[in-house]
Amino acid sequence: MKAGELYLLGKHLMELASRGMRDDADPEVPEIYLVLISVVVEAPGLSISELTARTGFAQSHVSAAVAKLRERGALRTRPDPADRRRTLVTPEDGLVTAVARRQRRDAEQVLAAALTELDPDEDSAAERAARLVQAADELYRLLTARALKVGGDSAALMPLHSLAEEATGKPKK
Repeated sequence: MKAGELYLLGKHLMELASRGMRDDADPEVPEIYLVLISVVVEAPGLSISELTARTGFAQSHVSAAVAKLRERGALRTRPDPADRRRTLVTPEDGLVTAVARRQRRDAEQVLAAALTELDPDEDSAAERAARLVQAADELYRLLTARALKVGGDSAALMPLHSLAEEATGKPKK
């Protein structure tokens, strides 16, 4: 795979993830809001710089989106007691339930549906999706650890599927 193909793969994955994070009845909102909300619900109390590292969005975009989401009543912010220059971000209570419901959509389901469009054999698509999601999960953890500068310590990373596990009582594969 060449770097250009890796870039295009990222774009395709973003499109699939965006479809998986939305409901048909959802108002059209920028994807940064969906991503930030998911991360903040999973790991409340992150700073703006930690959100920037976790999501890959520019710090100015994260700050602006957090401000808009705070105005809309989705997020709360407060100064970090340990360092008053830092802002910590937490979700409003009603947001947790909504995000948990959406996160029941497993990446494997989203990917299997896309693969079934190419090959109607659902069993084959589900098997392939499971393998690909396992590889993507490893890549996600490694690249997120790098962005957060925690080395290879995946225990330091809060997984973004814990709410769905909590809500359904089923651990992720």
